Amino acid sequence: MSERGDQGASDLDRLADLYGVASAFMGSDGRAQRADQDTVLALLRALGAPIERAADAADAVTARRLSDARRITEPVLVHRIGRRGTITVTMPQGTDPRRVQITVALEGGGSRSARLADLVTGMALREAPDGLRYHRYAADLGELGPEDLPPGYHELVVERPGAPATVPARLISAPACPAAARGWGVFMPLHALRGRDDWGTGNYLDLAALGHWVGRLGGSMVGALPLYPAFLTPPSDPSPYRPVSRLAYNELFIQPDALPELAASAEAGALVNNEAFRARLAAARKSPLVEYEEVAELLRQVLAPMARALFSGASARRDELEAFARAHPELVAYARFRARVDRTGHDRAGRDAGPVEEVVGVDLDDPALAYHLYGQWAAATQLSEAGAALPLYADFPIGVHPAGFDPYWSPESFVQGVGGGAPPDRFFAGGQDWGFPPLHPEGIREDGYRYLGAALARAFRHAGYLRVDHVMGLQRLYMIPDGADARHGAYVSYQADELHALVSLEAARAGAVVIGEDLGTVPPEVHQRMAADKMLRSWVFEFESTAARPLPRPDPEVLASLGTHDLPRFASFLVGRDLDEQEEAGQLGAEAAMAQRAERERWRLSLLHALGVTGRTTEAAAGAAALRGCLAHLATGPADLVLVDLEELWGERAPQNHPGTGTEAGNWRRRGARTLAEAQDDEGITTLLADLDRWRREVVA
Repeated sequence: MSERGDQGASDLDRLADLYGVASAFMGSDGRAQRADQDTVLALLRALGAPIERAADAADAVTARRLSDARRITEPVLVHRIGRRGTITVTMPQGTDPRRVQITVALEGGGSRSARLADLVTGMALREAPDGLRYHRYAADLGELGPEDLPPGYHELVVERPGAPATVPARLISAPACPAAARGWGVFMPLHALRGRDDWGTGNYLDLAALGHWVGRLGGSMVGALPLYPAFLTPPSDPSPYRPVSRLAYNELFIQPDALPELAASAEAGALVNNEAFRARLAAARKSPLVEYEEVAELLRQVLAPMARALFSGASARRDELEAFARAHPELVAYARFRARVDRTGHDRAGRDAGPVEEVVGVDLDDPALAYHLYGQWAAATQLSEAGAALPLYADFPIGVHPAGFDPYWSPESFVQGVGGGAPPDRFFAGGQDWGFPPLHPEGIREDGYRYLGAALARAFRHAGYLRVDHVMGLQRLYMIPDGADARHGAYVSYQADELHALVSLEAARAGAVVIGEDLGTVPPEVHQRMAADKMLRSWVFEFESTAARPLPRPDPEVLASLGTHDLPRFASFLVGRDLDEQEEAGQLGAEAAMAQRAERERWRLSLLHALGVTGRTTEAAAGAAALRGCLAHLATGPADLVLVDLEELWGERAPQNHPGTGTEAGNWRRRGARTLAEAQDDEGITTLLADLDRWRREVVA
């Protein structure tokens, strides 16, 4: 680490605090860690601080404090419905608060006003670097009227004598997240789901069929990995956690056979009946791994002429698409972006695009634009069918692809020259660089969280349940300057009260349950905020079960599961196959692997004994009995929700993701060993899910 002079360290630390950069933080091992000076400087510059070297810190601190002191209100304010809270209003000393007017323009129309003096609950006197003094008032917006402020995005303006009204601040008035009813669901990555007539990957109508089946068995939700678009032309990047956009839809999951344009397009109809095309389609359908580039090409060859057929003349279907486009200008812009990607490649599309075009109407002169717009409409329509079959358990990833649409559409919302990740821990000694640009803590606020709010609204549009990936990211995120490795980063803070209010408001508008992914080392204040917002926590059996306590009781107010998409399968974990794989990959030394195998065997025997699986039995029979016993244990416990991975029910051992590796390990590519029809016809699977429903309905003592 670089050494700092005492004065330089003091000034740089003060500046880091003012910009939310934690120059020191607690590691997962409980030890204090300190970011080196070069890291702190790089992050401060990326966040917009006027600093090139440590010696500039003192002047930058003064400038920042002066700016903060002169700010009458923050750009975003929060009111939590049903809770007592305050906002801060700053006035020059000598301003009479009885002559200061606070007005809130309500989103739904109308307004409420009051004198600042009538709202004040406290006051402090502050002196700014320029020598002027300011009064900082704490004001309770609950006193604006006889009724609480309604939920919504409102605007707050401060007016005082002799000065123009302030620029409106965005006021987020939010209730808590909707509560979860006791229920259960089935998880299956959509790319892995095998339908009767899929095109080499599962599709939205297969997801609807899965939902109908689970619903008939009593389930309350069906879940998948994030359903956002990816770059699927060479070099493809199919990771669902680095989507091209969190505003758009994945056209890879469209089922063309269900669209009327297939029959309307002679070109498309001839293609799907072409012998060579059908051979390619059959090969893609049978492949054990999704061949993303091949599937994307097959789909486009058919969908493009279908789009041309739709736009060739007037029709009710075309009217519906154009109404969809007018309602979603961001998707028209997205279609333009993807058309540009087709011409330039995704490494240059955003960089070479110039300013974002103003979207006025729907210009269909560009056939690539028409194709991508048609794909967005078809995907949104078919995803709606899946959501209508059974509420979806959707997944909201924390980041987007650095070359994707969102950093182009809303550049002020992202930090450039920085990546998001995680510091070193016992699982990843070198830390993790997740390869996405973090949200800019101040950029998203200055824009009133419009981009992030739109992304959340898009997620909730089709979901009854939403998992927020890395929920700690609503409070802080580990950021790594470009060119540095993941050991040289630092945490940067967000306005957690504002981000939690944003999620809660969008969840309440959708009537959807929120589940935070809070696995691993998470600060207590994150869990406190989640509880206050009625946000469910994540509870994973593989993390909680030990040899000393093999059947831990799940907590209330959680979503409980045996594992996650990043963990070994239950059947693999039970016999330690994951440890064999880690040793083979060089991630575990022989001695460490031996020690962990011994500990895993102690756990396995303890679990089987606790479940009453004793006597001589085969490994397969013991595994099936353990799976059933563990699911019964979760289902009869107090967890609000239980999620079971469909592939676990037939004893799958291969995981969907090997953290720390890429697509060469089959990540995000492996298809299910059984079709949905085969799973439905399996009496053992159907019986187990029916029992799961019965267990869930039992009264918890």
